[in-house]
Amino acid sequence: MDEKKTVIDARVVSATELTTQQAAELSGLLRRKLGSNIVISQEVDETLIGGLFVYVNGVVVDFTVKKRINDMKESVLRGGS
Repeated sequence: MDEKKTVIDARVVSATELTTQQAAELSGLLRRKLGSNIVISQEVDETLIGGLFVYVNGVVVDFTVKKRINDMKESVLRGGS
């Protein structure tokens, strides 16, 4: 029986356009995590310091530099390492 994998659309918003290699690596990571083929559409948001947002299946994953800085700040304020 020939089963086709589901195709999932993922929207990526980043500070700069992803290279072909970066897009392929992200697509592969999402494919492994979600078990489906991924079609990536890209948007550039020049207001981002760096990093990216991934919107997939109604979920937003924040990989931005601003998020990392805020996470470090919260960790320091809590006394974590």
